[in-house]
Amino acid sequence: MIDDGSLGSGDLDWEDIRTFLATARCGSLTGAAQRLRLSPPTLGRRLKRLEDAVGGPLFDRLPNRLALTALGRSVLDSAAAMGDAAAAFARNADRLSATAQPVRVTATTSVSAFLTLHLADLLAETGADLTILSTRSALNLAQREADIALRMDRVPAEGDLVTRRLGSFGFTLYAMRGLRDDWSGRWDGAPVVGLPETRRRPSQSGWVDDTVRARGARIVARLSELPMRLDAARRGMGLTLLPCVLGDAEPALVRVVDPPAALSEDVHLLVHRDRRDAPAVAAVVDALVRLFRRHAEALAGE
Repeated sequence: MIDDGSLGSGDLDWEDIRTFLATARCGSLTGAAQRLRLSPPTLGRRLKRLEDAVGGPLFDRLPNRLALTALGRSVLDSAAAMGDAAAAFARNADRLSATAQPVRVTATTSVSAFLTLHLADLLAETGADLTILSTRSALNLAQREADIALRMDRVPAEGDLVTRRLGSFGFTLYAMRGLRDDWSGRWDGAPVVGLPETRRRPSQSGWVDDTVRARGARIVARLSELPMRLDAARRGMGLTLLPCVLGDAEPALVRVVDPPAALSEDVHLLVHRDRRDAPAVAAVVDALVRLFRRHAEALAGE
């Protein structure tokens, strides 16, 4: 049994240790399986194999989550150090490899939609293959889950990351032009397609709820994803919140109010220090900086 807080080589398999590390970070088999792109049964078998190798359970199975046992906590730092070393090795190998790999950019749905509008320009300027990962999850740059992260407002304070502010994203309410004309400036009873309800303030959903209710409008539906809200607005289902750079580009839509300062969000680019000098990554970073600079006013909703 391992009881000194270290993980020796022995019969241990790195893939099993990687499974343990992902499970500890996610707190569930399902989350870890999604992160590692494994089926839950495969992940469970790997975890059981590691527990057999170290001589005891690494997790307590609690309702809706897994909690590290004393043994799991004792080996977690060693597993994390191995994970960091493996990731550093892979990042360095990528940087020096002559084989071109797609540059992976992770961004929120709004930013991803903007990048997609200008995908042809990005491909032409960089000469790199791109993978755009649209997700709210904070993909780990150190673990090579992405090469570049574009994040709204909240920038990680930890990690060996290089950050750069790209610009501001403005948001406001839009509606189909004919529907907006029917209101004649009044909101009483106007239909609204809201975001998922939340008590958190400030937040986009909270701003929409507070604003439309104060003006007598009514929320007829709530849609979590930007493409669904954009489609609903095009169909005349009601007014909804959209990023200005997308809403203003739709001929059928019109602004209901000016973009409120409270909803303006700064966009930051993050890249791991080990990856920033890789030629393809550096080319994409430079192209993103130029892209946001060219469209600064449209992005801000000015």
